[in-house]
Amino acid sequence: MKHRQVPVLITWDVDPDLWAAYDLRHRALSMAMDLCEEFDIRSTFFITARCVQEYPDDLQRMKAQGHEVGCHGLTHTDEEEYDRMPEAMQRSYIEEATSRLGAVTGRPVRAFRSPRVKISAITLRILAERGYLVDSTVCSQRLDLVSSNLINKGWLLAPRRPYHPHHTNPFKRGDLPIWEVPVSALAIPFISGSLNVFGLRFMKTLFRLLYAESRYTGKPIVYLAHPLEFTRSGNRRLHFTRKEFSPTHIRTHGFIIRKALYGMNGATWFNATRELFAYMSSFPGIGFTTSSEYINYLENRAGTSDDASNQALDSSL
Repeated sequence: MKHRQVPVLITWDVDPDLWAAYDLRHRALSMAMDLCEEFDIRSTFFITARCVQEYPDDLQRMKAQGHEVGCHGLTHTDEEEYDRMPEAMQRSYIEEATSRLGAVTGRPVRAFRSPRVKISAITLRILAERGYLVDSTVCSQRLDLVSSNLINKGWLLAPRRPYHPHHTNPFKRGDLPIWEVPVSALAIPFISGSLNVFGLRFMKTLFRLLYAESRYTGKPIVYLAHPLEFTRSGNRRLHFTRKEFSPTHIRTHGFIIRKALYGMNGATWFNATRELFAYMSSFPGIGFTTSSEYINYLENRAGTSDDASNQALDSSL
């Protein structure tokens, strides 16, 4: 087995979550950053643009800790479905979202993840035109019935390693200048929802498998989580309505019944995440990095030896 640096990208999706009070959302972001600070993790926070101005103090802390702010769409509401939105609408949403985020953070926005991890070739072409370096929406070789994306045939065929997407197919290699860095999966996705459903022992096993793959191929390990999960009430009862079983709602949000699989409350979820991060940190060669930093490393690596590129990644971490 070849010995390589193992890049780990901890990514957070910051949805609007307007059903939750601001204090709760702020506390959730603070908890996520506390975890990152404890384990010296620089991560990417994908934030929905129309709510970004609500977090001035959190954004300052993100900047101080070296985190990256990426774009998580404009509204994250039902119409923002990048696998089927008209091109003009996509362009309008992406341009406004990019402008809003850049104005608030004072930095160029270079990383994107779409709401509900839905993407199209049109989206990627627009992102490339706007100067984005990386998209992290595709979940290659993930198979599940409990996500908002249901069974995505493109995911099953998508490359596992980072790739330049095709201009007509987001799940195929091509020559678009933007990089696609897939969320990690081995049928089961390496995400916080899996941690809740399958437990910490399972996630440690999944990480070991992904780690072995990365040591051999150089593929990064990409973990996806939502900060607000840390504030989940343990006794919250689910109420289902007829609307949630309609074809339109299922097409957009998946099967709502998946939430009944979550057994952890917020405190347990937070502690399990902390243990998982500690476990990841204990492995040799681990390097936590942001999405854009990883792309810079990847592009520098193309013209250097493995030793030199690993040193370049080490120096950036």
